[in-house]
Amino acid sequence: MSAVEKVFGPPPPGINLADDRLPRNNAVVIAMFILSIVTVILRFVARLRIQKARVEADDWTITAALIPVIALFVSTITGGYYGLGKHVWAATMADVVGMEKILFIYGLIYLFCLPVIKVSIILFYRRVFGMNWQMWVCLFLSVGWGIGCIIAFLVACQPLSYFWTQYTDPQSGKCVYNLYGFYIGNAAVNVFTDFLILLVPIPIVWRLQMRNAQKMLVCGIFFLGGFVCVASIIRIYFMTFLARSPDITWIMGDVYLWSEIEVCVAVVCACLPTLQPLLRVTLTTLIGSSRARGFGSSSRRFGRHGHSRSKDGNGPFQQLSAEERRAASRGARLRTDDDDEAELTAGGARVEMDSLRRGESDLEEHDPGNVPIQVKGDVQVQEQRVK
Repeated sequence: MSAVEKVFGPPPPGINLADDRLPRNNAVVIAMFILSIVTVILRFVARLRIQKARVEADDWTITAALIPVIALFVSTITGGYYGLGKHVWAATMADVVGMEKILFIYGLIYLFCLPVIKVSIILFYRRVFGMNWQMWVCLFLSVGWGIGCIIAFLVACQPLSYFWTQYTDPQSGKCVYNLYGFYIGNAAVNVFTDFLILLVPIPIVWRLQMRNAQKMLVCGIFFLGGFVCVASIIRIYFMTFLARSPDITWIMGDVYLWSEIEVCVAVVCACLPTLQPLLRVTLTTLIGSSRARGFGSSSRRFGRHGHSRSKDGNGPFQQLSAEERRAASRGARLRTDDDDEAELTAGGARVEMDSLRRGESDLEEHDPGNVPIQVKGDVQVQEQRVK
């Protein structure tokens, strides 16, 4: 009987010890890693080259999140050399110890990575909508839970080395709580906070004075973050096998895989709302400017005297009042795509979202002046004189 069989028991009947998921796992992980890197690069291209805007805190934060993403990628690839993705009975005890060491490092990095990505998303919400109490709750939950889990993970085994020596020397220490329960509980809370962060901007967007079709388009962009929740749930599913099978290297291969998919998809979803300017330019190149102009534009059109109307005359922005027309006639101007952000307010929330801005053709006849007008959700006009 081998040393592995003494610890984990004999292999179940009918199992093929030659099975190896490493090539599949590596292919998926490499593809997802490249996708996350490319998405962040495109985010900066859209921000710096197309918008000509400065890099904000949310941009820097998602860039910082790439550091743990890279570390997770390296850990997943390295784990393959220690039997990750193979049946434990096809490995040696040295492989099991090596895999457990990588698992410890992987766990710490993973617990740090997700809160950083969530903070980046919340900072993006702050830049777009302004901060409200729901965002503060999500921020404190993400950061507080992340810090708490890191501390709990570090003190789980006494001494620390028992995390990877528990199979070769069971008498050398102890675990103060069940690590399986910790993994499942942490994953479940992550799914919960993901849903909270996903839902935060929806009521704000729905209060904006836009066409329902455009509201659904904007909400749909945010709902793409639901793929992160799906990846998290699938990861939980594979972790449940740890409770009923000793084949840890085989099971953890899928857990590592879906953990990497989860963080990479989270990075991609965090960047998607910022890529609209780049997508509009790409569509302009591929299908022509006349069709691409409407992409991401609001439904309103502004005439020479500051009139606001939709294409069909029935949109949410109707004819401006006499006071608003007087403001426009004094040389007021409306912010265009040359400005960094459009400013709309809905229920007190300030919107500066690129995808809610007008296309370049939206202001073909306006008379620019010195006083910008801020368009608000209640169709009120405020003047700010430029000194």
